[in-house]
Amino acid sequence: MNVVYGPVKSWRLGRSIGIDPICIEPKVCTFNCIYCQLGSKGIVTEERSAFVREEVVKEQLGSLLKKKVKADVVTFSGTGEPTLAANLKGLVTLVNDMTDIPTAILTNSSLFQYPEVRDAMRLFDILVAKLDASCEKTFRGVNRSHSSISFQKNLVGIETMRGEFEGSFRLQLMFVRENMNDAEGLAEMCDRIEPDLVYLNTPLRPSMTRPLGKREMRSISRSFTRFRSRMVYEGGLEHLQDRTKQ
Repeated sequence: MNVVYGPVKSWRLGRSIGIDPICIEPKVCTFNCIYCQLGSKGIVTEERSAFVREEVVKEQLGSLLKKKVKADVVTFSGTGEPTLAANLKGLVTLVNDMTDIPTAILTNSSLFQYPEVRDAMRLFDILVAKLDASCEKTFRGVNRSHSSISFQKNLVGIETMRGEFEGSFRLQLMFVRENMNDAEGLAEMCDRIEPDLVYLNTPLRPSMTRPLGKREMRSISRSFTRFRSRMVYEGGLEHLQDRTKQ
């Protein structure tokens, strides 16, 4: 399994070079979401570690860039929560030094409470933060977070990060049966956070949870008309080629 892969087509970000700063199977994450395409097995933790050496990223990305591939973005994501990588700041700094292609990260937002994580986030051009619930009950039921991470702690972290981030701050909302009735509550959360763009998603890639249909997603999207938003079904099926795991 390569740390650097692609480019792949992403309905969210266009043509993307992927970087997986975890690169371990089974997954290592702060959540164990019911819709995770990696399944329910893996390590649920909030302890940060260095999983991938910078030298590996430099070698693999350098080899890819020599081929003069066309890409819109370099996206950090993969087999777990990328902010669990203790050397994430060093990795994104390395990528920024190697290429002028904008950098993005797909994150579940759970570690924004830590200043060192927010410090690394500020080096990205695009930050896509997960938000699937507007209350503790739904948060526990859908995201199944590490016991130390509460809904309120997660929300405060997102709001703090939003206030500090100078790039494009985006929210991704994943809808399944268990939270589809929480659309209005999530729209209220978006009012508080004021994202630059809202992604309305449902798990079309194989997962433990069935996706919502086009009609259901269009109904949900009516709660977000006051925001700049993009819905997964409007992006065709290109996202099926995207190896990102958020």
